[in-house]
Amino acid sequence: MRYRVPIDEELVVELEEFWESVFGSVFPEIGPDVFLGSEEGFSRSRLYLRKEGGRVIGTCFTMQSKSAPAIAGFGEVATAEAFRGRGIATALCSQAVEELRAAGGEAFFLGTVNPAAARVYYRLGWRKLAGAEVMVKVVSGESPEAFLVDYFREGSATAAGTTVAEATPADRVPMIPLIVCPHDWQVMDANTKVFSTRYATQISCMGLHLRYQRITREGEGAWYSARTADGRGVGLSTARKGGGGLVQVDGFTHARFGESWEGLLQAAMEGRVGEGALGYFAVVSVEDEEKQDLFRSLGFRRAGAGEDFELDGRRVASLRMEKRAS
Repeated sequence: MRYRVPIDEELVVELEEFWESVFGSVFPEIGPDVFLGSEEGFSRSRLYLRKEGGRVIGTCFTMQSKSAPAIAGFGEVATAEAFRGRGIATALCSQAVEELRAAGGEAFFLGTVNPAAARVYYRLGWRKLAGAEVMVKVVSGESPEAFLVDYFREGSATAAGTTVAEATPADRVPMIPLIVCPHDWQVMDANTKVFSTRYATQISCMGLHLRYQRITREGEGAWYSARTADGRGVGLSTARKGGGGLVQVDGFTHARFGESWEGLLQAAMEGRVGEGALGYFAVVSVEDEEKQDLFRSLGFRRAGAGEDFELDGRRVASLRMEKRAS
């Protein structure tokens, strides 16, 4: 069975019980509000479902970006333990892939740390992305790395039309290729603990959005995105209230869109969280010298050591940089 989101609240309750039994947590990556249609205007979402004896025994959920329809994310791929080995996940994912392909999809992202599940996805054409527990199925058959190079190279043609604005649910799917492609900076965003796949394994995919959602709770934070005219996400920034009237800011862009970094940081400092702050601070890896220079260009100065970062078991020192409000 296939359902278009929004779905009935009664089915959402069934799914809650099913996913808790499989994953040990309720709605591990996508909140119940999404299934009830809260992001209908931003993504084309579908739920693929198998039932037996009136009980849910298998699921697969997809979100295809409406602003950047070439990409989609897979989540909540699950089979009840008693029904594994019967090809249920394979059938549901195959159906989803064909429908996404027909709707203009070119690359489909999913995350898994389960070796058995990874073998199933591999047989279906997914390939592991270097430096991440993320797999990508590219319709053309090229490697995930080659797709990402082409995806951002094509987007660079519209760099002049890149805009910065407060993030919305439209950024949920486009942020995935932006974060999982390799970046030169070790620490891309200290507020959300997003690190480059060159230095630390990225184990999340559809759950990446949750890291940014968490800092917005209770008005303590905000985040911003840089998008090309054709909807590609090319940069993110954050602002989060710290102690003493200061606001912690951070952000990164894809290397081809570095000119958007200053705009992203200015948005974080001047937006609804940063506005009226006594000052701002950033915590930067001591090894990210280019990023330190960029903060200096905005008037930030070194203010001592920050907390260490841990990148795949390796501790990396940081420094704190501050700027007083004018």
